Amino acid sequence: MDFYEDVVRAERLQPTDLPGGAHVHTWTPATIAALWTIWSNNRMLRRQFYPVQYYEALIAEAAPYLGATGTIADIGCGSGTVLSLLRQQRIGERLIGVDLSEPSLAALREQFAGDRALEFRAGSIAATGLDDRSCDLVICTETLEHLFPADFTAGLREIARVLKPGGSLLASVPLDEQPGFVVCPECHAIFTPYQHMLFNITIAGLAETLGRNGLEIVRVIHPIDTGVPRRAWKRFMKDRVLKRVFPGLARRLFRVAGVSGVVARKRAA
Repeated sequence: MDFYEDVVRAERLQPTDLPGGAHVHTWTPATIAALWTIWSNNRMLRRQFYPVQYYEALIAEAAPYLGATGTIADIGCGSGTVLSLLRQQRIGERLIGVDLSEPSLAALREQFAGDRALEFRAGSIAATGLDDRSCDLVICTETLEHLFPADFTAGLREIARVLKPGGSLLASVPLDEQPGFVVCPECHAIFTPYQHMLFNITIAGLAETLGRNGLEIVRVIHPIDTGVPRRAWKRFMKDRVLKRVFPGLARRLFRVAGVSGVVARKRAA
Protein backbone atom coordinates (compact mmCIF):
# COMPACT_ATOMS: atom_id res chain seq x y z
CA MET A 1 0.00 0.00 0.00
CA ASP A 2 1.39 3.40 -0.99
CA PHE A 3 0.66 6.73 0.68
CA TYR A 4 0.07 9.84 -1.45
CA GLU A 5 2.98 11.82 0.02
CA ASP A 6 5.38 8.89 -0.35
CA VAL A 7 4.41 8.57 -4.01
CA VAL A 8 5.13 12.28 -4.54
CA ARG A 9 8.49 12.09 -2.73
CA ALA A 10 9.54 9.11 -4.82
CA GLU A 11 9.09 11.21 -7.98
CA ARG A 12 11.90 13.58 -6.86
CA LEU A 13 10.30 16.47 -8.72
CA GLN A 14 12.63 19.15 -10.03
CA PRO A 15 11.88 22.85 -10.60
CA THR A 16 11.41 22.07 -14.29
CA ASP A 17 8.56 19.71 -13.30
CA LEU A 18 6.72 22.61 -11.64
CA PRO A 19 6.46 25.46 -14.15
CA GLY A 20 4.30 28.53 -13.68
CA GLY A 21 4.13 28.29 -9.91
CA ALA A 22 2.87 24.70 -9.96
CA HIS A 23 3.08 22.89 -6.65
CA VAL A 24 1.96 19.60 -5.18
CA HIS A 25 -0.91 20.00 -2.74
CA THR A 26 -0.42 18.57 0.73
CA TRP A 27 -3.68 17.21 2.08
CA THR A 28 -4.57 18.32 5.60
CA PRO A 29 -7.72 17.77 7.68
CA ALA A 30 -8.73 21.36 6.87
CA THR A 31 -8.34 21.04 3.09
CA ILE A 32 -10.04 17.64 3.12
CA ALA A 33 -13.00 19.06 5.02
CA ALA A 34 -13.20 22.00 2.62
CA LEU A 35 -13.18 19.72 -0.43
CA TRP A 36 -15.97 17.49 0.83
CA THR A 37 -18.07 20.44 1.94
CA ILE A 38 -18.01 21.62 -1.66
CA TRP A 39 -18.72 18.14 -3.03
CA SER A 40 -21.63 17.57 -0.68
CA ASN A 41 -23.30 20.88 -1.51
CA ASN A 42 -22.82 20.97 -5.28
CA ARG A 43 -25.32 18.96 -7.33
CA MET A 44 -22.96 18.56 -10.32
CA LEU A 45 -20.36 16.96 -8.09
CA ARG A 46 -22.89 14.90 -6.14
CA ARG A 47 -23.94 13.22 -9.38
CA GLN A 48 -20.47 11.63 -9.49
CA PHE A 49 -21.10 9.72 -6.26
CA TYR A 50 -21.77 6.03 -6.72
CA PRO A 51 -25.48 5.48 -7.50
CA VAL A 52 -27.77 3.67 -5.13
CA GLN A 53 -27.74 0.63 -7.46
CA TYR A 54 -24.07 0.11 -6.65
CA TYR A 55 -24.80 -0.17 -2.93
CA GLU A 56 -27.81 -2.41 -3.61
CA ALA A 57 -25.58 -4.82 -5.51
CA LEU A 58 -22.88 -4.67 -2.83
CA ILE A 59 -25.30 -5.44 0.00
CA ALA A 60 -27.06 -8.17 -1.99
CA GLU A 61 -23.84 -10.05 -2.70
CA ALA A 62 -22.51 -9.56 0.81
CA ALA A 63 -25.72 -10.57 2.59
CA PRO A 64 -25.10 -14.35 2.79
CA TYR A 65 -21.77 -13.73 4.57
CA LEU A 66 -22.75 -11.06 7.09
CA GLY A 67 -24.17 -13.17 9.88
CA ALA A 68 -26.16 -11.36 12.58
CA THR A 69 -27.26 -7.82 11.74
CA GLY A 70 -29.02 -6.67 14.89
CA THR A 71 -26.88 -3.59 15.55
CA ILE A 72 -25.22 -2.00 12.53
CA ALA A 73 -22.84 0.97 12.49
CA ASP A 74 -22.21 2.81 9.22
CA ILE A 75 -18.90 4.64 9.69
CA GLY A 76 -18.58 7.57 7.33
CA CYS A 77 -22.32 7.48 6.66
CA GLY A 78 -22.25 10.71 4.61
CA SER A 79 -25.60 11.43 3.00
CA GLY A 80 -27.14 8.24 4.40
CA THR A 81 -27.46 6.21 1.19
CA VAL A 82 -26.46 2.93 2.82
CA LEU A 83 -28.57 3.54 5.92
CA SER A 84 -31.59 4.29 3.75
CA LEU A 85 -31.12 1.03 1.88
CA LEU A 86 -30.78 -0.94 5.10
CA ARG A 87 -33.97 0.60 6.42
CA GLN A 88 -35.87 -0.06 3.19
CA GLN A 89 -34.75 -3.70 3.20
CA ARG A 90 -35.48 -4.12 6.92
CA ILE A 91 -31.87 -5.08 7.63
CA GLY A 92 -30.83 -4.38 11.22
CA GLU A 93 -32.82 -3.53 14.32
CA ARG A 94 -30.60 -0.65 15.43
CA LEU A 95 -28.75 1.49 12.90
CA ILE A 96 -26.04 3.93 13.94
CA GLY A 97 -24.63 6.51 11.53
CA VAL A 98 -21.18 7.89 12.39
CA ASP A 99 -19.68 10.81 10.50
CA LEU A 100 -17.32 13.73 11.03
CA SER A 101 -19.62 16.22 9.32
CA GLU A 102 -22.08 17.87 11.67
CA PRO A 103 -24.10 19.37 8.77
CA SER A 104 -24.47 15.89 7.25
CA LEU A 105 -25.58 14.47 10.59
CA ALA A 106 -28.06 17.31 11.09
CA ALA A 107 -29.60 16.60 7.68
CA LEU A 108 -29.85 12.89 8.49
CA ARG A 109 -31.46 13.54 11.86
CA GLU A 110 -34.09 15.62 10.08
CA GLN A 111 -34.53 13.03 7.32
CA PHE A 112 -35.07 10.17 9.77
CA ALA A 113 -36.86 12.13 12.46
CA GLY A 114 -39.27 9.86 14.31
CA ASP A 115 -37.56 6.63 13.24
CA ARG A 116 -36.43 5.15 16.55
CA ALA A 117 -34.29 2.50 14.83
CA LEU A 118 -31.74 5.11 13.74
CA GLU A 119 -29.33 7.25 15.68
CA PHE A 120 -26.44 9.46 14.61
CA ARG A 121 -23.15 10.32 16.26
CA ALA A 122 -20.26 12.62 15.45
CA GLY A 123 -17.06 10.64 15.23
CA SER A 124 -14.25 9.40 13.03
CA ILE A 125 -13.22 5.95 11.93
CA ALA A 126 -10.44 6.05 14.54
CA ALA A 127 -12.70 7.34 17.32
CA THR A 128 -16.33 6.32 16.79
CA GLY A 129 -17.48 6.76 20.38
CA LEU A 130 -19.17 3.35 20.22
CA ASP A 131 -18.95 0.84 23.06
CA ASP A 132 -16.69 -2.19 23.00
CA ARG A 133 -18.23 -5.23 21.32
CA SER A 134 -21.47 -3.36 20.64
CA CYS A 135 -21.96 -3.99 16.89
CA ASP A 136 -22.94 -7.07 14.92
CA LEU A 137 -21.95 -5.39 11.64
CA VAL A 138 -19.81 -2.40 10.74
CA ILE A 139 -20.15 -0.91 7.27
CA CYS A 140 -17.41 1.30 5.89
CA THR A 141 -17.82 2.27 2.22
CA GLU A 142 -15.85 4.84 0.20
CA THR A 143 -13.72 5.68 3.23
CA LEU A 144 -10.54 3.63 3.61
CA GLU A 145 -8.76 5.00 0.54
CA HIS A 146 -9.25 8.57 1.78
CA LEU A 147 -7.38 8.08 5.06
CA PHE A 148 -3.92 8.99 6.28
CA PRO A 149 -1.92 5.80 7.00
CA ALA A 150 -2.13 6.29 10.78
CA ASP A 151 -5.92 6.71 10.56
CA PHE A 152 -6.18 3.63 8.32
CA THR A 153 -4.39 1.52 10.94
CA ALA A 154 -6.24 3.08 13.87
CA GLY A 155 -9.55 2.79 12.03
CA LEU A 156 -9.29 -0.96 11.52
CA ARG A 157 -8.29 -1.33 15.15
CA GLU A 158 -11.34 0.71 16.18
CA ILE A 159 -13.64 -1.39 13.99
CA ALA A 160 -12.31 -4.56 15.61
CA ARG A 161 -12.89 -3.02 19.05
CA VAL A 162 -16.58 -2.21 18.47
CA LEU A 163 -17.43 -5.49 16.73
CA LYS A 164 -18.82 -8.35 18.72
CA PRO A 165 -16.92 -11.66 18.46
CA GLY A 166 -18.16 -13.23 15.24
CA GLY A 167 -19.34 -9.84 13.97
CA SER A 168 -18.62 -8.68 10.44
CA LEU A 169 -17.12 -5.76 8.57
CA LEU A 170 -18.43 -4.83 5.12
CA ALA A 171 -16.02 -2.43 3.44
CA SER A 172 -15.37 -1.17 -0.06
CA VAL A 173 -11.92 -0.35 -1.38
CA PRO A 174 -10.37 0.29 -4.82
CA LEU A 175 -7.98 -2.62 -5.24
CA ASP A 176 -4.68 -2.12 -7.10
CA GLU A 177 -5.50 1.52 -7.86
CA GLN A 178 -2.53 3.36 -9.35
CA PRO A 179 -1.84 6.97 -8.32
CA GLY A 180 -3.20 9.58 -10.69
CA PHE A 181 -2.90 13.36 -10.59
CA VAL A 182 -4.69 16.41 -11.93
CA VAL A 183 -3.86 20.12 -11.80
CA CYS A 184 -6.02 23.10 -10.86
CA PRO A 185 -5.84 25.69 -13.70
CA GLU A 186 -6.43 28.55 -11.24
CA CYS A 187 -4.07 27.86 -8.32
CA HIS A 188 -1.77 25.42 -10.20
CA ALA A 189 -1.96 22.85 -7.41
CA ILE A 190 -1.25 19.25 -8.41
CA PHE A 191 -3.31 16.70 -6.45
CA THR A 192 -5.04 13.33 -6.57
CA PRO A 193 -8.65 13.27 -7.81
CA TYR A 194 -11.37 12.48 -5.28
CA GLN A 195 -8.88 13.03 -2.45
CA HIS A 196 -7.58 9.47 -2.60
CA MET A 197 -4.64 9.03 -0.23
CA LEU A 198 -3.83 5.31 -0.35
CA PHE A 199 -2.98 3.38 -3.51
CA ASN A 200 -1.99 -0.13 -4.59
CA ILE A 201 -4.16 -1.72 -1.92
CA THR A 202 -4.15 -5.48 -2.42
CA ILE A 203 -6.25 -8.25 -0.93
CA ALA A 204 -3.09 -9.82 0.52
CA GLY A 205 -2.05 -6.57 2.18
CA LEU A 206 -5.55 -5.88 3.43
CA ALA A 207 -5.86 -9.42 4.79
CA GLU A 208 -2.60 -9.00 6.68
CA THR A 209 -3.68 -5.70 8.25
CA LEU A 210 -7.12 -7.04 9.13
CA GLY A 211 -5.56 -10.19 10.55
CA ARG A 212 -3.47 -8.17 12.99
CA ASN A 213 -6.77 -6.91 14.40
CA GLY A 214 -8.43 -10.30 14.66
CA LEU A 215 -10.43 -9.98 11.42
CA GLU A 216 -10.45 -12.55 8.63
CA ILE A 217 -11.66 -11.95 5.07
CA VAL A 218 -14.47 -14.35 4.21
CA ARG A 219 -15.64 -12.84 0.92
CA VAL A 220 -14.28 -10.56 -1.79
CA ILE A 221 -16.88 -8.86 -3.99
CA HIS A 222 -15.57 -7.82 -7.39
CA PRO A 223 -17.34 -5.08 -9.36
CA ILE A 224 -19.51 -6.29 -12.24
CA ASP A 225 -21.29 -4.07 -14.75
CA THR A 226 -24.95 -4.23 -13.73
CA GLY A 227 -26.11 -2.45 -16.92
CA VAL A 228 -24.70 -4.96 -19.41
CA PRO A 229 -26.14 -6.69 -21.41
CA ARG A 230 -28.71 -4.08 -22.38
CA ARG A 231 -31.62 -6.51 -22.73
CA ALA A 232 -33.31 -7.25 -19.41
CA TRP A 233 -33.64 -10.99 -20.00
CA LYS A 234 -29.93 -11.27 -20.77
CA ARG A 235 -29.07 -9.35 -17.58
CA PHE A 236 -31.32 -11.75 -15.70
CA MET A 237 -29.42 -14.74 -17.10
CA LYS A 238 -26.11 -13.09 -16.22
CA ASP A 239 -27.12 -12.11 -12.68
CA ARG A 240 -29.17 -15.17 -11.70
CA VAL A 241 -27.28 -17.90 -13.58
CA LEU A 242 -23.81 -16.93 -14.77
CA LYS A 243 -22.76 -14.99 -11.65
CA ARG A 244 -23.94 -17.78 -9.37
CA VAL A 245 -22.67 -20.81 -11.29
CA PHE A 246 -19.57 -19.35 -12.98
CA PRO A 247 -18.65 -16.23 -10.94
CA GLY A 248 -15.07 -16.12 -12.24
CA LEU A 249 -16.24 -16.13 -15.85
CA ALA A 250 -18.82 -13.43 -15.07
CA ARG A 251 -16.11 -11.20 -13.61
CA ARG A 252 -13.94 -11.62 -16.70
CA LEU A 253 -16.77 -10.96 -19.14
CA PHE A 254 -18.47 -8.06 -17.37
CA ARG A 255 -15.82 -6.53 -15.14
CA VAL A 256 -15.78 -2.75 -14.79
CA ALA A 257 -13.39 -0.29 -13.22
CA GLY A 258 -14.50 0.35 -9.69
CA VAL A 259 -14.14 -0.52 -6.07
CA SER A 260 -14.34 -4.00 -4.67
CA GLY A 261 -16.16 -5.09 -1.55
CA VAL A 262 -14.73 -7.11 1.32
CA VAL A 263 -16.53 -8.99 4.07
CA ALA A 264 -14.33 -9.75 7.08
CA ARG A 265 -15.34 -11.54 10.27
CA LYS A 266 -14.01 -10.95 13.75
CA ARG A 267 -12.64 -14.11 15.29
CA ALA A 268 -14.57 -15.42 18.25
CA ALA A 269 -12.95 -14.75 21.62
